[in-house]
Amino acid sequence: MTIMATPDKTEPQLSHLSRRDLFRLGGIGLISTTLLAACSTQKGLISSDAIASIGTVPPTSALPAVEVTDVVLLRTAASVEYNAIDMYTTAIDAGYFSGDFASTADIAKRFRDDHIAHAASINSRVVALGGAAYECANSRINSLAIKPAFDLITATDNPDVALDSVTLAHAIETVSAQMYQGFVGLFSDPVLRGETIHLGQNNVRHAVILAQILNPGLSGVEPSTEPSTGVSKIVAVPSAFGGLAILRVPFGPPNADGVKSTIIMETPSLNAMTYEFVSC
Repeated sequence: MTIMATPDKTEPQLSHLSRRDLFRLGGIGLISTTLLAACSTQKGLISSDAIASIGTVPPTSALPAVEVTDVVLLRTAASVEYNAIDMYTTAIDAGYFSGDFASTADIAKRFRDDHIAHAASINSRVVALGGAAYECANSRINSLAIKPAFDLITATDNPDVALDSVTLAHAIETVSAQMYQGFVGLFSDPVLRGETIHLGQNNVRHAVILAQILNPGLSGVEPSTEPSTGVSKIVAVPSAFGGLAILRVPFGPPNADGVKSTIIMETPSLNAMTYEFVSC
């Protein structure tokens, strides 16, 4: 004899619900919620912005009206120059350029001086155009790229502190050069375009020297890859024309497969611009 269990008629059998039934029940729930919200309003209940309900949106603060002007572009460029200044200062003062890269410390000091001169020149232009000089690093680039990179570089189990410090310097020089390349076509003043090209060229030269420190000789001039991993090497001339693509830069202690963590670095976007209402 086969005994079959009879389902309890008082409990809902979800397995018998069709897709249409589920949509119907969902619609009933939505209507019920709306009616309850309407009834509570009619009874004079005090609403709260802390509780979201159907049909209401908490108030928001409007963003200030912004325009990417020549002054904004210059202030943004100054902020990125300060990113480089601060990065070099941190690495030099902490002695990160050491071992096989000890001689890089003197090069880093020279490059830092160049960035100090760049920032001063840019800010003089800002003031001449009626803007306020900006004398600190771009906070968004700091929080998204430089600080995470230094956190990886200074990890207690990182065997490549010096190597990673030079890699970070190369990445910042590359990003700043890309920034100037992108800004050339955005300036309305032709004089600023010419000055921007000059600044970009200086940072490209920095990047080329650092690339040769990381990957010396003729093999480090043109694009190449690491045979064991297939990862692109840092080279002096990565492409025929200056690129604007994001950089994926490895830092920190390698994992079991010998792969380091990757930090994405890129030129300032609209939400990283140093607008005229931004202050240090």
